[in-house]
Amino acid sequence: MINTKNINNNKKMGLTPQQRKEKVAALRVEHEDYFQTEGIINALYIPKMAYRPSGKDELHVSFFPSELEKGLDIYTEFVSIDYETEDPKRTLYYCKYNPHWKEEYEIIESNAGYIRHIIPVNELKVINDVTSRGKAIVDFANPNLPNPDDNPSTAPSLSSADPQLIKALTDINVTLNQLVTVIKSIKNGR
Repeated sequence: MINTKNINNNKKMGLTPQQRKEKVAALRVEHEDYFQTEGIINALYIPKMAYRPSGKDELHVSFFPSELEKGLDIYTEFVSIDYETEDPKRTLYYCKYNPHWKEEYEIIESNAGYIRHIIPVNELKVINDVTSRGKAIVDFANPNLPNPDDNPSTAPSLSSADPQLIKALTDINVTLNQLVTVIKSIKNGR
């Protein structure tokens, strides 16, 4: 007897659970240094598709209730349905655990009947990408930067600054001074 259960009729079959685990493990390798450095040894890393749900204007990611019920912060990156990275910079995002997720995150149901909670991508915090790996992470909400007035030796000097940056800042300064002059002359009725 011929088993027709696994004949795909030229349709691409989804990943098996084992293939999905392997792909997630391979994706996680890119971010493992961050997890180790930050002491997040067992980080909940769940790569997700970023998509625009029907009736929405912005991109969202969706999480199954079982993923949110773990009560942990989630780290994610954007992937395709086949768990191929969709971001050449391999940006790592952080979704802080929300104990009120059942009430605050909108529920959607797939055609197959799967329930998920959607979170707008703009609510995720960017942790880093390949261009910033190895550099210090600055949390602008709670910066822990030295005050250059307290110790002038920690303030960056212009001599160590990039010459292109200095030129760009000088050009901006000239333009702003010209604008001030024009605004003052208009204000004084000239």
